[in-house]
Amino acid sequence: MRDRRGRIRTIAIALILGAALGFAPARAASPLFKVESLSAGFGFENVSRTVFWKGADAPSKILAGLFSARADLGLRGGAIVSFSAGFVLTDCKNLIFNDLPVALELDARPLAGFSLGAEAFVPVRRWSDFEMSGTGRIVYSFGMSKTWTLGGFAVPGEATGQAGWFEAAAGPRLSYLVFGRIVPYVELWGRWLHAGFKMNEALADLTGTQTRRVPGNVSFSASLGADAAVTGRVSVRAKAGFRPYTGGVDGLFSFGVLYKF
Repeated sequence: MRDRRGRIRTIAIALILGAALGFAPARAASPLFKVESLSAGFGFENVSRTVFWKGADAPSKILAGLFSARADLGLRGGAIVSFSAGFVLTDCKNLIFNDLPVALELDARPLAGFSLGAEAFVPVRRWSDFEMSGTGRIVYSFGMSKTWTLGGFAVPGEATGQAGWFEAAAGPRLSYLVFGRIVPYVELWGRWLHAGFKMNEALADLTGTQTRRVPGNVSFSASLGADAAVTGRVSVRAKAGFRPYTGGVDGLFSFGVLYKF
């Protein structure tokens, strides 16, 4: 039942994002939702998050690399709504599954999957060369299953794993507008993460399933970034920051290129 619900949720999100991309241009004439520009491009994001999996004795990292295509809709008043879809590699090394017939510790290459996302940028107020804006985004990653052979036993065995996660983030951005084509900014985000990793194991007649979860992890991040107009149509975006946690700091980085139609 959970797998079925997961598939339905994935299809629903894909349909919503697809409908939004197709529906927005049709609303261009509306005074409340006028699309004044359209940009498309690609981006990369490196995500590092130290979390406590439910039932774990120690924290571990979730590392993810997102490669995505995106479309930005520029609206009246300077607001921007973005949609993205792409490929993701998720690494949950050292995650332990001890409720299976044979306990496993994950130590393998990152698991491949897909991602869907939506993002919003809304200018709020401007003071001289500074502008305050509100920003936020959601990202949903759903992984493909991967199977490993269990060695060292007299009977054949295998384990199959699948990872997925969802993050919602929002916060203020302060931009400095004095440089013209280059707009540097400082951004503070509150972030909420839900993650899950399901492992199925079969060893001869012994079978078992265990799902490890991060039911809802809240953290805060600070970033420095810049949007740079290379030409009248091509722009580059880059952002780097950190996310503190008890006992250390996680890093984050993103980079993208957009073409304005």
